[in-house]
Amino acid sequence: MKKIRRREVPLSQKIKDVLVGYATTQLILMAVVAIVSVLHLSLIGVQFPVLLGIMTGSLSVVPVLGMTVAAVIVATVAIFDGIRFLPQASVLWEGGVMILVYGLLNFFVDYFLSPYLVGKTSGVHPMVLLLFVLIGSFAFGIWGAVLTVPVILVAKTISAHYMEKSRVR
Repeated sequence: MKKIRRREVPLSQKIKDVLVGYATTQLILMAVVAIVSVLHLSLIGVQFPVLLGIMTGSLSVVPVLGMTVAAVIVATVAIFDGIRFLPQASVLWEGGVMILVYGLLNFFVDYFLSPYLVGKTSGVHPMVLLLFVLIGSFAFGIWGAVLTVPVILVAKTISAHYMEKSRVR
Protein backbone atom coordinates (compact mmCIF):
# COMPACT_ATOMS: atom_id res chain seq x y z
CA MET A 1 0.00 0.00 0.00
CA LYS A 2 1.35 3.38 -1.01
CA LYS A 3 1.76 6.01 1.67
CA ILE A 4 0.31 9.44 0.86
CA ARG A 5 2.58 12.29 1.93
CA ARG A 6 1.14 15.60 2.94
CA ARG A 7 2.76 18.65 1.43
CA GLU A 8 4.83 20.24 4.16
CA VAL A 9 4.53 23.98 4.74
CA PRO A 10 7.99 25.57 4.85
CA LEU A 11 9.10 27.14 8.11
CA SER A 12 9.56 30.52 6.42
CA GLN A 13 5.90 30.49 5.34
CA LYS A 14 4.77 29.61 8.89
CA ILE A 15 6.83 32.47 10.32
CA LYS A 16 5.45 34.86 7.70
CA ASP A 17 1.88 33.77 8.50
CA VAL A 18 2.30 34.28 12.25
CA LEU A 19 3.90 37.72 11.79
CA VAL A 20 1.20 38.81 9.33
CA GLY A 21 -1.43 37.65 11.84
CA TYR A 22 0.29 39.64 14.58
CA ALA A 23 0.54 42.75 12.40
CA THR A 24 -3.14 42.44 11.48
CA THR A 25 -4.07 42.18 15.14
CA GLN A 26 -1.98 45.27 15.91
CA LEU A 27 -3.76 47.20 13.14
CA ILE A 28 -7.13 46.18 14.60
CA LEU A 29 -6.02 47.34 18.05
CA MET A 30 -4.78 50.65 16.61
CA ALA A 31 -8.13 51.17 14.90
CA VAL A 32 -10.07 50.39 18.09
CA VAL A 33 -7.96 52.82 20.12
CA ALA A 34 -8.28 55.51 17.43
CA ILE A 35 -12.06 55.13 17.20
CA VAL A 36 -12.53 55.18 20.97
CA SER A 37 -10.29 58.25 21.21
CA VAL A 38 -12.11 60.09 18.42
CA LEU A 39 -15.48 59.36 20.02
CA HIS A 40 -14.27 60.42 23.46
CA LEU A 41 -12.62 63.61 22.24
CA SER A 42 -15.62 64.52 20.05
CA LEU A 43 -17.99 63.91 22.92
CA ILE A 44 -16.21 66.31 25.25
CA GLY A 45 -15.45 68.86 22.53
CA VAL A 46 -11.67 68.83 22.28
CA GLN A 47 -10.42 70.38 19.05
CA PHE A 48 -8.98 68.13 16.31
CA PRO A 49 -10.51 64.87 17.59
CA VAL A 50 -9.81 62.89 14.40
CA LEU A 51 -6.18 63.97 14.21
CA LEU A 52 -5.62 63.30 17.91
CA GLY A 53 -7.46 59.96 17.70
CA ILE A 54 -5.34 58.76 14.77
CA MET A 55 -2.19 59.88 16.59
CA THR A 56 -3.32 58.01 19.71
CA GLY A 57 -4.07 54.86 17.73
CA SER A 58 -0.67 55.01 16.03
CA LEU A 59 1.19 55.53 19.29
CA SER A 60 -0.70 52.70 20.99
CA VAL A 61 1.59 50.20 19.24
CA VAL A 62 4.22 50.98 21.87
CA PRO A 63 2.96 49.46 25.13
CA VAL A 64 2.47 51.97 27.98
CA LEU A 65 4.82 54.65 26.64
CA GLY A 66 2.85 55.31 23.44
CA MET A 67 -0.40 56.03 25.25
CA THR A 68 1.46 58.11 27.84
CA VAL A 69 2.86 60.36 25.14
CA ALA A 70 -0.58 60.56 23.50
CA ALA A 71 -2.18 61.45 26.85
CA VAL A 72 0.26 64.30 27.42
CA ILE A 73 -0.32 65.68 23.91
CA VAL A 74 -4.12 65.40 24.20
CA ALA A 75 -4.11 66.94 27.69
CA THR A 76 -2.01 69.84 26.38
CA VAL A 77 -4.45 70.41 23.51
CA ALA A 78 -7.40 70.19 25.93
CA ILE A 79 -5.78 72.75 28.23
CA PHE A 80 -4.95 75.26 25.50
CA ASP A 81 -7.87 74.87 23.08
CA GLY A 82 -10.11 77.25 25.03
CA ILE A 83 -13.05 74.85 25.13
CA ARG A 84 -14.17 73.91 28.63
CA PHE A 85 -15.89 70.57 28.99
CA LEU A 86 -15.94 71.05 32.76
CA PRO A 87 -16.91 74.76 33.03
CA GLN A 88 -16.53 74.97 36.82
CA ALA A 89 -13.17 73.18 36.87
CA SER A 90 -9.77 74.69 36.36
CA VAL A 91 -7.84 74.15 33.14
CA LEU A 92 -5.36 71.86 34.87
CA TRP A 93 -8.22 69.74 36.21
CA GLU A 94 -9.41 69.15 32.64
CA GLY A 95 -5.89 68.14 31.60
CA GLY A 96 -5.77 65.75 34.54
CA VAL A 97 -9.11 64.24 33.53
CA MET A 98 -7.76 63.67 30.01
CA ILE A 99 -4.67 61.94 31.38
CA LEU A 100 -6.86 59.80 33.64
CA VAL A 101 -9.13 58.76 30.75
CA TYR A 102 -6.12 57.89 28.59
CA GLY A 103 -4.57 55.99 31.49
CA LEU A 104 -7.72 53.88 31.81
CA LEU A 105 -7.80 53.29 28.05
CA ASN A 106 -4.12 52.32 28.13
CA PHE A 107 -4.69 49.92 31.02
CA PHE A 108 -7.60 48.24 29.26
CA VAL A 109 -5.80 47.92 25.91
CA ASP A 110 -2.37 46.86 27.20
CA TYR A 111 -3.47 44.49 29.95
CA PHE A 112 -6.71 43.02 28.59
CA LEU A 113 -7.58 43.63 24.95
CA SER A 114 -4.13 43.26 23.36
CA PRO A 115 -3.09 40.06 25.19
CA TYR A 116 -6.54 38.58 24.56
CA LEU A 117 -6.58 39.28 20.81
CA VAL A 118 -2.96 38.33 20.21
CA GLY A 119 -3.42 35.22 22.35
CA LYS A 120 -6.52 34.20 20.39
CA THR A 121 -4.83 34.62 17.01
CA SER A 122 -1.51 33.02 18.00
CA GLY A 123 -2.50 30.31 20.44
CA VAL A 124 -0.30 31.73 23.22
CA HIS A 125 -2.02 32.29 26.55
CA PRO A 126 -2.65 36.02 27.19
CA MET A 127 -1.01 35.92 30.63
CA VAL A 128 2.17 34.46 29.11
CA LEU A 129 2.25 37.31 26.59
CA LEU A 130 1.66 39.90 29.29
CA LEU A 131 4.38 38.44 31.51
CA PHE A 132 6.93 38.36 28.70
CA VAL A 133 6.10 41.91 27.57
CA LEU A 134 6.66 43.14 31.13
CA ILE A 135 9.95 41.24 31.36
CA GLY A 136 11.03 42.46 27.92
CA SER A 137 10.23 46.06 28.74
CA PHE A 138 12.12 45.95 32.03
CA ALA A 139 15.12 44.20 30.45
CA PHE A 140 15.35 46.05 27.13
CA GLY A 141 13.22 49.17 27.53
CA ILE A 142 11.00 50.34 24.71
CA TRP A 143 12.53 47.91 22.20
CA GLY A 144 11.82 45.03 24.54
CA ALA A 145 8.20 46.14 24.89
CA VAL A 146 7.72 46.40 21.13
CA LEU A 147 9.63 43.32 19.98
CA THR A 148 8.88 40.78 22.72
CA VAL A 149 5.62 39.43 21.28
CA PRO A 150 6.88 38.95 17.70
CA VAL A 151 9.98 37.19 19.05
CA ILE A 152 7.82 34.89 21.20
CA LEU A 153 5.54 34.12 18.26
CA VAL A 154 8.47 33.30 15.97
CA ALA A 155 10.11 31.13 18.65
CA LYS A 156 6.83 29.27 19.21
CA THR A 157 6.41 28.74 15.47
CA ILE A 158 9.95 27.42 15.07
CA SER A 159 9.64 25.04 18.03
CA ALA A 160 6.22 23.78 16.85
CA HIS A 161 7.62 23.21 13.35
CA TYR A 162 10.52 21.10 14.56
CA MET A 163 8.38 19.21 17.06
CA GLU A 164 5.98 18.38 14.21
CA LYS A 165 8.88 17.21 12.04
CA SER A 166 10.18 14.96 14.80
CA ARG A 167 6.73 13.37 15.24
CA VAL A 168 6.37 12.65 11.53
CA ARG A 169 9.61 10.69 11.30
